[in-house]
Amino acid sequence: LIQASRVVNGFWLIFFGLSVVADLNLVPGLSGFLRAVAKRGKDDERDDPAGKRRRPWWQVTVPHGWFTHFYVVGVLWNAVALFHSLIECAWAGSDPSVVGAALASTLFQAHVTRRLYESAFVSIHRPGGRMHVVGYLIGVVYYICVPLTLSHPLAAAAVAKSVADAWRRGSIATLLEPIDGTKLAAAADGARHVLKFAFTASGRSGVGALMSGFCVMGGVYAWGVGNAHQHRYHVALAKLRGREKRRENVEKKDRVGAAKEYDVPRGGWFEVVSCPHYAAEVLLYVGMCAVACGSGFGAGGIITGAPGFGPAAAATRTAPMLA
Repeated sequence: LIQASRVVNGFWLIFFGLSVVADLNLVPGLSGFLRAVAKRGKDDERDDPAGKRRRPWWQVTVPHGWFTHFYVVGVLWNAVALFHSLIECAWAGSDPSVVGAALASTLFQAHVTRRLYESAFVSIHRPGGRMHVVGYLIGVVYYICVPLTLSHPLAAAAVAKSVADAWRRGSIATLLEPIDGTKLAAAADGARHVLKFAFTASGRSGVGALMSGFCVMGGVYAWGVGNAHQHRYHVALAKLRGREKRRENVEKKDRVGAAKEYDVPRGGWFEVVSCPHYAAEVLLYVGMCAVACGSGFGAGGIITGAPGFGPAAAATRTAPMLA
């Protein structure tokens, strides 16, 4: 568990550091590469007038549609962590740190499941779009680290033990073994503790209870607002992208060589910020951190991912239909 914790913490430190380097252009050559990786296939050859991306290391790419893999990994891996978290809730009783961590994991499960649905059925991936393999690998590792960061150490230890057993036996099916009636009943009991905690933040008294309740319920509210708005703007962008593609097909014969045109989304947060779907994602992650910290369990490491939205948001701002 200690080794796994060090790996996860190391990833967040590196992720945060590279995000800052990219956002602030601290190392010109490296910063440009990191920003291109963060765009995840949102740009095209016209964004590379110097032809630097024709070099061999720029050509190691994967289809942009593989973006969905991130959410598949997140849904499956967090489900394992959440199952163990709910069991720990039942065994730990009303310990707010254990239940709060499970609540944060539950919120993340709902979020990443929604993102999987959107990526598979709502988003319109650009035909021929590619993203660099480095960005792809970082995304996969990201969705492995977030569930472990949100899990209470007791649940993380159970997950680590399951992974070790699966590795030793050579079978991924052992991750949830043994699933018996006792553990399923414990998980159901843990779910009841989580539901109660989400609305009462019970387990403390006095000023501590007041602050805990404010952070937990405020975090749940922020998470809900962030998810609702992000879904709204992803649907809006997908519709605009669909209209742009249809118009492009109709006018293709008459406009060969002409510059592409993009519709500008209007309404809601689009009138306030240039990339409201990224702003909403930052908000929902802040909500999950508030839930975890308000319950006495710190999981602030995931907020270090916020600077990573900067380069991607910059690419989206110049071509919003490609988000």
